[in-house]
Amino acid sequence: MTNRKDMIDEALLRPGRLEVQMEVSLPDEFGRLQILKIHTSRMREYKKLDPEVNLEDLAKRTKNFSGAEIEGLVRAAQSSAMNRLVKAGGKVQLDSDAIEKLMINAADFDYALENDIKPAFGRSDESLEKFLRRGMVVWGSEVTRILEEGARLVEETINPDAGGFVTAVLAGAPRTGKSFLAAEIARTSDFPLIKVVSPGDMVGFSESAKCQALRKAFGDALRSKLSVLLIDNIERLLDYSPVGPRFSNLVLQALLVLLNEPPPPNHRLLVLATSSNRSFLRELELINAFGHVIDVPVLSTPTHILHVLQESEVFTNNELEKLAHDLQNLLHQQRYVSEHIVAAPSSPYEEEKIPTVFGKAHPPYGIGIKRLLGLIDFCRKCEEGYRAQMLYNKIEAIAIGVE
Repeated sequence: MTNRKDMIDEALLRPGRLEVQMEVSLPDEFGRLQILKIHTSRMREYKKLDPEVNLEDLAKRTKNFSGAEIEGLVRAAQSSAMNRLVKAGGKVQLDSDAIEKLMINAADFDYALENDIKPAFGRSDESLEKFLRRGMVVWGSEVTRILEEGARLVEETINPDAGGFVTAVLAGAPRTGKSFLAAEIARTSDFPLIKVVSPGDMVGFSESAKCQALRKAFGDALRSKLSVLLIDNIERLLDYSPVGPRFSNLVLQALLVLLNEPPPPNHRLLVLATSSNRSFLRELELINAFGHVIDVPVLSTPTHILHVLQESEVFTNNELEKLAHDLQNLLHQQRYVSEHIVAAPSSPYEEEKIPTVFGKAHPPYGIGIKRLLGLIDFCRKCEEGYRAQMLYNKIEAIAIGVE
C-alpha cells in the first residue's frame, strides 16, 4: 500500500511484478457510515456515546473525508468531551467522577468538524473567503446574468447526459470582480471538493514547479467525483508581460494539455478561470481551450455607480443627488468627446490609438466594482462636505485616463 505511487520505480510496475494496481478512492456516504460505526463501537459498547448523535447525519456532512480523517474526527470529539471535565486553574484538576460523567455528544462532533478536522480533498473555504470578503454587490442586471450563467455551468457539470467536463473563463478589465464572481459560483455549486489555484501560492516557483503544481491541482480535483477547480489570474500564472511580450511557454503548454484532458469515467469537473487580458488569451489560442467565455463588464452608467454608493451607506441623500448630477454631466461630456473630437480611424495605426477594452470601445467612462469600492473606502473618513467631491474627482480622473 502507498499514497505516493509516483515514488515507486517504474521497473517494479512492469508485468510479472506489481502489474495489478488498485486505487482506493475516497469512501462514499455508505462507506463513511460504516467507518464511523467502527470507530464509535467502543463508545457505544460502554454507553459513552450520546443517543442523540446521528451517525447517518455525520456521514452526510463528512463529504470527501478519508478513513483516517474520520478516525481523527472521532478522536477530536472524544478529546472535546474530556476537556469539559478538566477544571482550569492554577493547576490542572480532573473531576473525580470524570469516567462516569464522560459522554460524547453531538456538540463535540460539531466542534471537531468546525475547528479540528478538515478533509485534505474538501472545500477550500479559507481560499474562497479571501475572494468573498467584501460581500456581494449586485450593481446591475449584468451581475445577475453572470451568476445565472454560472448556475447553468454547474447544472451542465452535474447533468448525467452531458460529458461531465465543463470549462469557463471569466474575462474582463482589471478590478471588475472576476475572482469574486468565480468564487461565488464555486461556493454556491455546493460541490464537495473546491480547489483554488492562485499565482500568490506560486511566488518564486520555477516553470517546472508551476507545471507540477498545476498537474497536482487537477489530480487532486479528480479525487472527488464532483469537483470545482478555480484558476485565478491566468496571465500572472503564465508570467505574462506586455513588454516584449513574454510569457512562460512551458506553463502554457501544460495548462493547454490539462484543459483538454477529460476526467475519468464517473468523475465530473468544473474548471473556472479568470483573466484581465482577453487579447492575450486570444493571441495564445488559450481562449479556445475553454468551452465558455463570460464577459465581466465595468460600471458604465451613473445608475450603476449610484446603486453601489447607496448600498455603501457612506454618502448622505444630498451628496448622492449632487453626485448623480455631476456624473450625468460627465457622461454627456465624454459622449461629446467620443462623437465629435475622436474621429473614425482612417488606418489600423490610428485605430490602435483609440482606447479599447477586450476589443470593444470604452464606454464614456467605466470603472470596475472592486476599484469603486476602494474609492468609497478612501472617501469614507473624509469630511461630509468634501467626500462627494473627492469621489467625483477620482471618477473623473479615471474617465479622462489620468488614473
